Amino acid sequence: MSLTGFLQRWRRQPAHDVVGFLLFSHGWTWAWWGVNVLAGYDAFGPGLPFTVLGGVGPLLGGVVMSYVTYGRAGLVDLWERLTDIDRIPLRWAVVTVALFPALVVVTAVVASPVVGEFFSLDIGELAALLADPGGLVGTVVVILVGGPLPEEIGWRGYLLDRCQARWSALASGVAVGAVWAVWHAPLFVMPGYFATFDFAPVPSLFAANILLGSVIYTWLYNNVGRSVLALVVFHFMENFVGQMTAIPPTAEPVGVAVRALVVVGLVVVLGAGTLRWDGRVPSPPAPAGISNASPRDRG
Repeated sequence: MSLTGFLQRWRRQPAHDVVGFLLFSHGWTWAWWGVNVLAGYDAFGPGLPFTVLGGVGPLLGGVVMSYVTYGRAGLVDLWERLTDIDRIPLRWAVVTVALFPALVVVTAVVASPVVGEFFSLDIGELAALLADPGGLVGTVVVILVGGPLPEEIGWRGYLLDRCQARWSALASGVAVGAVWAVWHAPLFVMPGYFATFDFAPVPSLFAANILLGSVIYTWLYNNVGRSVLALVVFHFMENFVGQMTAIPPTAEPVGVAVRALVVVGLVVVLGAGTLRWDGRVPSPPAPAGISNASPRDRG
């Protein structure tokens, strides 16, 4: 059977667009990460190649399924959204860079009286990096390629559009967040992974942060012309700020509550349908085999 014939048959399968993506994002990732888990390899020691190979699952899913679902137009669209800075208006660029640092500061301010003790943000690691340009560049590159870049090509570069073709922005954000949270599950049992951090995350709070954060990511995505570049930077800022500042574990529930308030505010003010003032969902290219697409695909 030719590749064209296979793709035509695959596109006729129910939910082919999502199932195909999950085969890469979770199937590929968990296969490689499973080597570390089953063999007991340290994630950043002998198991580093498997840790890295597993991490590109969402990227592969985003690229391959963009072609499978949309054809060549999907790859062109994905590349433009990843490289075109003009999609990001200045005010949204400020939001992209500043929102997560602001949420961390708010969490610190609110958490002090809530947990019954005053604490200040520990930015010693950030100060040390700023004094070491080479170390700063290296850290930025490692954080960028170790999460935000490959993940966003999958989660928002592909999967979010397919969810919004079916459901509201709020439901789509939650759905992508659930997939995203579950994707991280092997890291909690992988030797040496969370041991490298000052505080190992509590799985339930970690999942709650991702679910709520995914709705915030969806809000940004729908307001920056589906820019994957903006979401890569947004994701990077979340990871970078989280790594460069230390909030005690007792304050983690406060951080979840702060995100929840942001999500509630967005839904109340903008509505769950699109998370935009004008009520419009930015549209991806028309899927190949458009006759089988949902009405939202044509919007």
